[in-house]
Amino acid sequence: MRNTLYLIVVKEVWDRIISGEKTIEYRECGEYWDKRIKDKHYNYMRITNGYGNDTRPYVLLRYMGYDIKQYNGKPHFAIPINRELWKERREETGGK
Repeated sequence: MRNTLYLIVVKEVWDRIISGEKTIEYRECGEYWDKRIKDKHYNYMRITNGYGNDTRPYVLLRYMGYDIKQYNGKPHFAIPINRELWKERREETGGK
């Protein structure tokens, strides 16, 4: 999907997102994430549980931008991921 920021999270983080406990996703400011997030405009963000093929569960959200917040003593992009922004959710559909 064009104009979409793609983020991968591990199972423990995924479970917290799905339960509604986690409402902000943090990515550390630095060369890697600056290139992908800083001053970029996206319409959507897709968070996927793990790497792999197209059978992985994901949530597609409206992208509302970011704030810069201190997290674990370092500046991070703080990206809202609360349920009100969710557009689509797919559970795992099985592997090949």
